[in-house]
Amino acid sequence: MRSKYDEERRLRLAIGDLVRAAAPPGWSDATVRCGQVGGFTRVVVDCDGVELGVQGLEEQVRRLRELSYRDGEGTWFSCELRFTPQSRSYRGHVDADGFPFPGSTDIPDLAPLEELAVFPRDTVPGWLVDALPTAVPTGLREPEESWHAFGRSGESPDPEPVVSGELAYAPIEHLVVRESGFGEEGAEPLAILYEEAGGGGDHLLFLGRGDGGEQPYWVARQGMRGTGGGITACVLDDRRLVLRLTPRAADDMETETVLTVDLDLTPAETERLRIVLGEVFRGGASGPTPSLTGF
Repeated sequence: MRSKYDEERRLRLAIGDLVRAAAPPGWSDATVRCGQVGGFTRVVVDCDGVELGVQGLEEQVRRLRELSYRDGEGTWFSCELRFTPQSRSYRGHVDADGFPFPGSTDIPDLAPLEELAVFPRDTVPGWLVDALPTAVPTGLREPEESWHAFGRSGESPDPEPVVSGELAYAPIEHLVVRESGFGEEGAEPLAILYEEAGGGGDHLLFLGRGDGGEQPYWVARQGMRGTGGGITACVLDDRRLVLRLTPRAADDMETETVLTVDLDLTPAETERLRIVLGEVFRGGASGPTPSLTGF
């Protein structure tokens, strides 16, 4: 089951993809500014100082607000997200108190009522009280039961949604591994690369899937951050492993689309890794095989 944390992150990444697709060649910075009260929404995208038209953002914004709701606190009224072309990362912030529309934007009469009926809160900002055509309504919204706060297997619970404050997502692009482990002879090919000696820290797992299923192999980081496919290229030399991933696979792994892994391993471990990864990526009964260099 996907958590609110995962779905929020994926929606922000999807917004970034829409912005990148609409941005002109050579762009360097884009900022998405969203404001919503009830069903009244404004979304403006600034790309290098010029307003950019991007289709499909309003529905993403509405869903993000739903996911960010916290009982008693409501949800944010404004959100700002900043993207760059070179990275899957984003930075931004949300605000659950301030007026979300710069200037003298008039809010439709029913929007404040709808806001407080759908997202009830214990403290109502003064500007929202002033915009109400009648008394503050009694909350009608039931808490969601379709999400869970627990993280991936073996990890701490995911953080609570951010209602006010900073947002940041920084996928990894570089990892150093100092220990390796391999599966038994005759079993499905398996390799694990550990960040720390003794098996601690982050790790990468590579598993061949020769059972004819839809996923030709499984590549994962610690816990359940993984992708069944989505590796487009794999380059290996004596000191370094480089993986190229599709954007979706990178988001599943919480990495950039190019992940560089420095190998602090013995020559024997590196040679065993070369053999096992070749079996992992070439042995799948279905799906495309990544481009392999150094095998």
